[in-house]
Amino acid sequence: MVPLTVVYSRAQREGNRKPGLLHAHGAYGEMLDKRWLSELKSLLGRGWVLAYADVRSVPSSLSLKKMICILQRWRWKRKEVAQRNYNSVKDYIHCAKFLVENNIVQENKLAGRGYSAGGLVVTSAINHCPDLFQSAVTFLDPTHTLIHPNATLNGSRLRRDVLYPAVLVTSSFNTRFGVWEAGKWVARVRDNTFNDPERPLLLNLTIDIVEENRFLQT
Repeated sequence: MVPLTVVYSRAQREGNRKPGLLHAHGAYGEMLDKRWLSELKSLLGRGWVLAYADVRSVPSSLSLKKMICILQRWRWKRKEVAQRNYNSVKDYIHCAKFLVENNIVQENKLAGRGYSAGGLVVTSAINHCPDLFQSAVTFLDPTHTLIHPNATLNGSRLRRDVLYPAVLVTSSFNTRFGVWEAGKWVARVRDNTFNDPERPLLLNLTIDIVEENRFLQT
């Protein structure tokens, strides 16, 4: 059983054609941040359903540095970490199907959102069930960059010749990953999947230095 928090406006709950946004994180043993954000008020006022899936995650004792060592030195540990990450993906897919099958969110109107490590969960769920989501907002994987900083992103897990949901990929100047990686991933998806103007794949790049990298300013 996966804990699932659902938020909606009482004034809009009887309406039809309910779109939904499913959030996930699933890393470092942390609970998903459900704090109130002012921009969510607009979605609720327009009849959106906001859902937060507390999927299983890799324990916080496995720090990013330890995880990299595990991936590099012990193949059997790699399978363990991969299985835990896959559990997060399965939990997320189950929550998405629950929302649709119970008419909480209308079919073909479900969007996914994953920030930081949650981007891995959302994009992996799309790879497994591209027809389950109508759109997604994700964050690129930093771990692969730290292990292989000069390697091109691996596109082997992309579902080829299928229709992906609309996806917004964002990237900025950051010490943990290269800003060019988002462009590579978007190019691979566009080259290997069907194009639908109703489901665009958008890339947003910014040169702004994010708050966590303020020490880079001169």
